[in-house]
Amino acid sequence: MRGNTQFNETGTLKAGADKKRGEMRELDYLTGILKKSAAESRMTSAMNRNRSGALVLCDVNRLRQINDQYGHPAGDECLKEAAQVLTYMIRENDILGRYGGDHFLIFIPNCQEIQQAQEICERIEKRFRMNGGKGKNEIAFSVTAVSVLRQPGDTCRSLLERADAELRRRKSDTGGRKSRGQDHYVKDARRIRKDLIEQIRKPGAYCQDYETFKGIYRFLERGIIRSGLKACAILISVVDGQGRSLQPGEKDDQMERLGEDIHSTLRIGDVYTRYSSSQYLVLVIDTTEGQGDRIAERIRGKFQAGGQENDILVHHCYALQPARIVELTEQDHSYAAPEKLKRRSKA
Repeated sequence: MRGNTQFNETGTLKAGADKKRGEMRELDYLTGILKKSAAESRMTSAMNRNRSGALVLCDVNRLRQINDQYGHPAGDECLKEAAQVLTYMIRENDILGRYGGDHFLIFIPNCQEIQQAQEICERIEKRFRMNGGKGKNEIAFSVTAVSVLRQPGDTCRSLLERADAELRRRKSDTGGRKSRGQDHYVKDARRIRKDLIEQIRKPGAYCQDYETFKGIYRFLERGIIRSGLKACAILISVVDGQGRSLQPGEKDDQMERLGEDIHSTLRIGDVYTRYSSSQYLVLVIDTTEGQGDRIAERIRGKFQAGGQENDILVHHCYALQPARIVELTEQDHSYAAPEKLKRRSKA
């Protein structure tokens, strides 16, 4: 008996999970409401059950201009805002879906009066006029809503076509015909470029946290496969005169000054990071291992010029190699041992 119960519970859980996945597939990826195909399917079922009904078609005004001026992410926020507001305004049995682009449909079963449907349209438009959908960056936008009443012989498709024609007529009459902007994606690219570009305020190397440094390091390893670019990594450690680690109280001042010396000695295209409490890891571009040693010597000279007679720097230098492409099988779970440091010298 227990086995049957367990089977039934498992079957119920699986059925519930399958139902949930099916419901998720019906939803529009951006707005979270029904996608067009799912809304039309439910609308057809509702029309088969009832002889009456009204269709409201809503359009987000000037969405193309919003995309042009603020970018497509901002336009997407406006669409999500519109879907959320319409969700609050419909009744439990109404069907709300994204008809496509900036259009939304609402099917109202059992609606028999065109005046009732028109009043719903007026409430929708007033809601957006009064509060203005805000969306991303507090962008105000409005909505145009039209309605058509179901007629004998209407199908889902014919009802949608009549509503779409009514919306086009309404937009044309009010001077709201949609703009055909020229290549608004170019503006997206410009905005992205402006967001990504770095404004360098102070010459010198590029200091980053370790995880970002690791990403740059691996990106260069991949690039070496194609370009043959030369790059070198240098690990610089602060130690005392006997080669031992400094005391905690001594490290902070020394490491802060060493970081400043590394920044000013290296070029703008080089990268460094604080690797540990007494170490910096440096990545120099277009540099061989021998050149890396000379760079470490320059850093040492600048560091010791400050009077640190008893403190020295130890550096380890090695050239980057092309990233290795390997295929791991189920039997091969080993990892290649890290490459041995090729050089260890006192700077």
